Amino acid sequence: MAFIRFLSTDLPGRFGRVWTACVFLAGTAVATAGWVEDAPGKTIIHVKLYWLPDPTRTDTATRADVAGVREFVRRFPKIFAARYRDKYKANPEKYGRHDWDHVEIRLHKSSGIRVEGVENDLLAIAGGVAPDVLYVNFRKSDTYITQGFLYPLDNPEDGYLTSMSQEEQDFRIHPKIWPVIRRKGPHGVKRVWAIPYGGALGKVLLYRKDLFEQAGLPYPTNDWTWDDLYTACRKITDPGNGVYGVRFGRGKHESWYWITFLWSAGGDILVEDEKTGKWRAVFDSPEAAVALDFYTRLCTEPWLDKDGQKRFGYAYKEASEASQKWDRGEIAMMFAYIDEKLFQTINPDVTGMVPVPKGPTGIRAAELNSRMMGLFSDIKDPVVRDAAWEYLRFYDCKDAVRIKTRIMVEGGLGRFVNPKYLNMFGYPEVARLAPRGWSETFNIAIRTGKPEPYGPNSNLAYNIMTYPIQDAEDMALSGDLPKYVPGRKVRYNEKRLSILKGLLHKAVLKANEEMLQEYTPRELFKRRVSAAVLLVAITITFALVFRYINRVFSGPDLPAGVRRPTFLDELRRFRWAFVLLLPALGTILVWRYFPLLQGSMMAFQDYRILGDSRWVWLDNFGHALYDPDWWGSVWNSLRYSFLVIALTFLPPVILAILLQEVPRGKVVYRTIFYLPAVITGLVIILLWKSFYEPSERGALNGILMHIPAAAYLAVGLVLFLIAVSFSRRLLYHRIYAVAMIFFLVGCALLYTCYCLAHPILARPGFSLFARLFTLRLDVPYRWLGDRETAMLACVLPMVWAGMGPGCLIYLAALKGIADDFYEAADIDGATFIDKILFIVFPILKPLLIINFVGVFINSWRSTANILAMTGGGAGTEVAGLHIFYKAFIFLKFGPATAMAWILGFMLIGFTVYQLRILSRLEFRTTGNKT
Repeated sequence: MAFIRFLSTDLPGRFGRVWTACVFLAGTAVATAGWVEDAPGKTIIHVKLYWLPDPTRTDTATRADVAGVREFVRRFPKIFAARYRDKYKANPEKYGRHDWDHVEIRLHKSSGIRVEGVENDLLAIAGGVAPDVLYVNFRKSDTYITQGFLYPLDNPEDGYLTSMSQEEQDFRIHPKIWPVIRRKGPHGVKRVWAIPYGGALGKVLLYRKDLFEQAGLPYPTNDWTWDDLYTACRKITDPGNGVYGVRFGRGKHESWYWITFLWSAGGDILVEDEKTGKWRAVFDSPEAAVALDFYTRLCTEPWLDKDGQKRFGYAYKEASEASQKWDRGEIAMMFAYIDEKLFQTINPDVTGMVPVPKGPTGIRAAELNSRMMGLFSDIKDPVVRDAAWEYLRFYDCKDAVRIKTRIMVEGGLGRFVNPKYLNMFGYPEVARLAPRGWSETFNIAIRTGKPEPYGPNSNLAYNIMTYPIQDAEDMALSGDLPKYVPGRKVRYNEKRLSILKGLLHKAVLKANEEMLQEYTPRELFKRRVSAAVLLVAITITFALVFRYINRVFSGPDLPAGVRRPTFLDELRRFRWAFVLLLPALGTILVWRYFPLLQGSMMAFQDYRILGDSRWVWLDNFGHALYDPDWWGSVWNSLRYSFLVIALTFLPPVILAILLQEVPRGKVVYRTIFYLPAVITGLVIILLWKSFYEPSERGALNGILMHIPAAAYLAVGLVLFLIAVSFSRRLLYHRIYAVAMIFFLVGCALLYTCYCLAHPILARPGFSLFARLFTLRLDVPYRWLGDRETAMLACVLPMVWAGMGPGCLIYLAALKGIADDFYEAADIDGATFIDKILFIVFPILKPLLIINFVGVFINSWRSTANILAMTGGGAGTEVAGLHIFYKAFIFLKFGPATAMAWILGFMLIGFTVYQLRILSRLEFRTTGNKT
């Protein structure tokens, strides 16, 4: 039981439990999708949508959306009578025997499903509670199509798309969006799978007018170039006051910011082979290297501010604080989508808008996107599907846009509506009030825009494109990338470009391998043989573990001639106890063992939520064994686990011992240390992310940048001497192994403090005295962006929040140690360290062992913490997060489950150790005399 419980904490059972929860919810939901209701005197068609505007909100934009939806509900009876009533009456076997003369529609917002931190339409689809209308974006559209989630809108039997006139289609669908919505489906036939709403979305450059005025710079124009952007960033950026030139992002999708430069340099991301229809990554061209060079300069270029402080780059990349900094006027520029219909989120008195800057060859290109809606393919009732289609058709039709425009004008926000629609619907006087140049900017963005990548596995391409971006940043900051050499003739350093192109080429090879999944027969055979060996090893190991479990928990050997009671004997003897245990056993079977079995099957399949899942047998395990990203995430998990154990296991014990020795104010100190535990996890994460701001304005940098090198070395020396003192006492008692561990820990602490002091000690041109006592750290730490500090930065909030509760537990245990032990130790001449080593630790050993098991298990359940802090960036993507992305973002449930089993196999040694410990522990009530 303990073995299964441990495995299912973060491994194969997770996927099975998600599936089981979905099935359970599907079976217990009152209405899992749209339905038809026979009400007194009328028929009501209920349609479930992924989103509905909130009618309780009073802002003008929401009121406009609500008005459009209400108008559709009001018109639906007439629409139904004109298009469907006669057809339904003529075929009651297909459409049911209802009162089709009096029909209404009710729209419902899908509540969605949230299981173990995962909230996604995918879980709703798996559980049979998917909305009838799904939200679709460019990047995930191919996944939704190939997985069979979407219903074709140009199905001849329904005539949905053909019912729209050419004028309607032209009004609704931009020509550049047609290739995205009309594509080959699972059966190789081109179909239309979704319909856009809200018009096309163009990417533009927003800028803060106040920051440009303070820097004495003219506002950006439509003819802006990369050089103009770079110059503005240099003059505006002032990290000392929290001001940055441009906003980018970090994490797995940082490439979203880079592709604008890639396209403007003349490069591309994916191209489709017209003959084979296969997509290939091509972002390793010379143009791509130029784009990466410029992006890296904006993020990492070293420079000195007005106070002589060394800085790196001009970009702010922390997503959690970026919106607030933009609102406070601390970021000068950022890329953003601009809606075709509404500009109301922008205050033209403060914010300006221009097209993205032109690249070095005069090319300008940015992302073109659009929100889209599609019909869920598994709608059972054709009546519900027809009604859902009518909602799709009306939501952004010309009449609906006219109503929304009227509400915007009446609400005083007409000048923020695209002048095209103001003139179209009879508001030319309002159109003249629109911010100058916005309409032209939008038109340029749409004209020069390129659709966001929408080919097969486009999500993978985005993630993999981020790798060379992060690698280039790390190389530039560590000095491994040659510096940019400006000049009239040699604009870009050739060696630097060559290195960057190599990084891109490596990523392209990986992207094509991941996207196309093409392997030679020899390579495939090698992987399958390796997988077979692994599975044999897993099977043997698990069999031995279960045999060990049975032997450990079956009790001691009985004397010769004594028969061990059988299970039936125990059942008859303790029948009422088993009856009482039945609910618990049923729960364990449903939520532990059945999910584990389900997960085992998924590991051998190309698992699909809808439709038939294809058996691939050993391939998932074989590909996982040869996936360097997977093994990199396992290494990251080991690093994370080591840091968690090192910083959260023994420190609470030490703190408890110190608090016990405090002569006064014990309650005050205990309260102070426990207070962080009452703060919710989300608040803790946001708080610490503000501490980690990569400038001296961040709390941690603000402290560390005022500490001299001598203080770091002194702290390291004190910690080293404490560890050595423990080691000496252990050596005196001939406990050599533990003594060596304490000595190594002391060396590690001393080395860590030296690393903190090294940037100060290594500064040339100063005397040793100045470097030790006068100089301070001149470069702030990039806590969440630097691979050397990111993992530690993810663990520190856990230490801060968990120290108090752990400390109180040990304090309570320390109260149970009789004073006689300490008095006897004093008589024998024991030191304070001796008392800790030979009284406290031995008596608290059972509690320490149990807590160690808990800390170890929790250290492998780090997905949510890492996801919130870094999203897996800067070398922090642990195995659990890698599996999460693989399963719930890329829908690769089979490979994800195979990885989970491999991870479980690697951790099985600790599971055996855990069971051995639990079998030996014995708990007694206080005062029991034995």
